[in-house]
Amino acid sequence: MRICHVGLNHKTAPVELRERLAVPEKDIAAILQKKISRPSIREAALLSTCNRVEMTVITHDPDTAIALVHEWFASKSGMDIEQVSPHLYSYTTDDAVRHLYAVASGLDSLVLGEPQILGQVKASYEQALAAGTAGHILHRLYQSTFSAAKRARSETAIGKQSVNISSCAVELAKRIFDDLTGKTVMLIGAGEMAELAARHLCGNGCSDILVANRTLDRAKNLAVEFEGHALTLEQLPDYLDSADIVISSTGASTYVLLPDTVKQAMKKRKGRPMFLVDIAVPRDIDPRIADIDGAYVYDIDDLQQVVQGNRNNREKESLQARDILEEEEKHFLHWLKSLETVPLIRSLQQQIEGLREEEWVKAQRYLKGLSPEQSEAVERFGRSLMKRFLHPTLRTLKSMPDDMEGDLLMGATRKLFDLEIKAINVKKDANEHKAG
Repeated sequence: MRICHVGLNHKTAPVELRERLAVPEKDIAAILQKKISRPSIREAALLSTCNRVEMTVITHDPDTAIALVHEWFASKSGMDIEQVSPHLYSYTTDDAVRHLYAVASGLDSLVLGEPQILGQVKASYEQALAAGTAGHILHRLYQSTFSAAKRARSETAIGKQSVNISSCAVELAKRIFDDLTGKTVMLIGAGEMAELAARHLCGNGCSDILVANRTLDRAKNLAVEFEGHALTLEQLPDYLDSADIVISSTGASTYVLLPDTVKQAMKKRKGRPMFLVDIAVPRDIDPRIADIDGAYVYDIDDLQQVVQGNRNNREKESLQARDILEEEEKHFLHWLKSLETVPLIRSLQQQIEGLREEEWVKAQRYLKGLSPEQSEAVERFGRSLMKRFLHPTLRTLKSMPDDMEGDLLMGATRKLFDLEIKAINVKKDANEHKAG
């Protein structure tokens, strides 16, 4: 079995494409179950965040599995596969494991070392478990990933004093307003990103916080914490003109803020600028709003300039973190290879032992009159000859490299000895892990 990892992120695809591919949590199970219904895919998991969409699959046919995942990306985006494929990366086994470790550790994030991604990776694994598409291999892969990420964060300073998306939005705001003291902030959405943004903005002098959310109770919970005012999304146009800074981070599938609403607000502001940051994918703020005088619109890709300036301080720590991940990767790959070598060795031994027993039964017809001692000596000779014959092959199988050479050796062994290895029951394993 091989691990394949296919996806795109903020480095390979613009936000316009990423928002086409964003997957609501409620749709993930159906997507994964459809994938493992294909003969070439045994297990599957899907990670969808504002900065990346990635699918991990377990397969015995990597080329076919990767092609199927590419087709899904094209179908989901509503684009031709030739248009989408240049934005995709496709990794197998070693590279796939290395990439997933880096993602979970925050080493592949827009904000180097950001902590939220580990929780998102854990959620993607739990969704695969709930869908029944995570079996024995994905279970072990993700447990190893979480362990590696924990080590990287605890044994290095990669996550200490790290900036996040919300803090980058504040840095951008400072470029528009030299001083944030006394500025009014409108938060659209009341989730974790909105809370982080509120903390950073209040810490930089913003005095009034307005929270607009589809669910008023949730808006109230966040507004109370920052002594702000809660609104429904329907009330947003009535209060928008009072906002100097707007940060939007909802999970809506369509634009929440449209040009006409902002035009009306800007008329009331009489020339005072409004800074709008869209940190949602799909985007909340219609990009045409940037054409309105005095409205400064930034999306999540625009934050990369700020991030890069804060990144250099943590690059040294990332090198140390990668060394830790490499250690964990070797342990996992050794285990993965054992999944194939151990059954192969057992099957080979059983086959040779079965042949030895058959031949011994036949030989006894012509060796009548042997004493028990003589009979034991002949059997001992047969076992010894079998072990001597198998020794070089078993030694090679046990020490095979985790690369293409190892795959060729295993394939040759199966072919030469006409062996069949029983596959792991993925759904059974998934249910066991879910129950545990």
